[in-house]
Amino acid sequence: MKRNYFGWYILIVLLFSVTACKPSAKNLDSKVSKTYKKENLEHAKGFEIFHSQEDKLLRIYKDKANDSTYQEFKLVKKKLAGDKSTTTIQVPCKKIICLSSTQLTYFFALKDIDNIVATNSSRHLFHEGISKRIKNGSVKRVGKEGHFNAELIAGLNPDLIFVSPFKSGGYDALRNLGIPLIPMAAYDEKTPLGRAEWVKMIAPFIGKEERADSLFQKISIRYDSLKNLTENVRVRPTVFSGKMKSGTWYVPGGKSFYANYFRDAGAKYIIEDDQQGAYPLGFESVYTKAANADFWRILVPEPVGFDREALVKQDARYGDFKAYKNGNVVMCNIREKPYYEQNAMKPDVILADYIHFFHPNLLPNYQPEFYEVLK
Repeated sequence: MKRNYFGWYILIVLLFSVTACKPSAKNLDSKVSKTYKKENLEHAKGFEIFHSQEDKLLRIYKDKANDSTYQEFKLVKKKLAGDKSTTTIQVPCKKIICLSSTQLTYFFALKDIDNIVATNSSRHLFHEGISKRIKNGSVKRVGKEGHFNAELIAGLNPDLIFVSPFKSGGYDALRNLGIPLIPMAAYDEKTPLGRAEWVKMIAPFIGKEERADSLFQKISIRYDSLKNLTENVRVRPTVFSGKMKSGTWYVPGGKSFYANYFRDAGAKYIIEDDQQGAYPLGFESVYTKAANADFWRILVPEPVGFDREALVKQDARYGDFKAYKNGNVVMCNIREKPYYEQNAMKPDVILADYIHFFHPNLLPNYQPEFYEVLK
């Protein structure tokens, strides 16, 4: 019996030791707080930055509600010789790869594209600087998700690659190259200013922290001033969004990114559920809710000159919506406007566009930048 008790005692001690050696998120937070100071973020929920006198810690969350689910990167001024870790990155970086135009947005806003050495195979880039660099070969095209040119990427020897966690395919091959992969999860934010604040995540990699702070502050102040214009409007026009795609209409939920935009612009979004993402509905379900809505907002990749006639040719039922009949289809054509290259860092401009249509008396001399009434 004594031997059995002794055996159980040893087992309990071993289990306790193993458990104690596994750091929890809370223990890690306590350790970090003694060395690092957390930087203030006003709207973004998907990342956090901590700084000390020597370096910075960047945490990018997969789910902000679960503080144990994040990736952590250490940004240092000088990486130790022989350190092959893909989570320790020497900054400022000299060679950066962006795998989408939405990532390039932040570099454009910071007026710093000199360190970008490659991007994906997007054909529609409006930015003159990056387009020129692609043409002269100083910025390479490395393919799209699932079809990355790993040999070309390895030859470039980049300091890091910004990847989209919302896309899949090809990332395992990139991981095998031993290059740091930084998730760019701005598009998971549910507010326009939340997305814009991701400029503060990009900035440390290129040494532009002060510029990022100043830029975001200006955007935030203008956005809030525009939002305040609509707070006391008596009539809030109703609005719906999207259109059929491959037989399905993907509707932004009532707590989604677009729903927040519409509310800030003084409109009433027709979907009033608690969904934060988009979900599929049939045409009849959408029509039941949207038939008598005042405005219809669409974002399309259509040929230049796309108009009302072209829209209703896609589906004759579109002509039954009140917004279509009254000429209140508000469209942004990404073939004509640099929406994906700029929208994340221009929430104030897009909000002004919406207000111009929903409440023209509030911004009487304003000329929309991205959206227009479908002619």
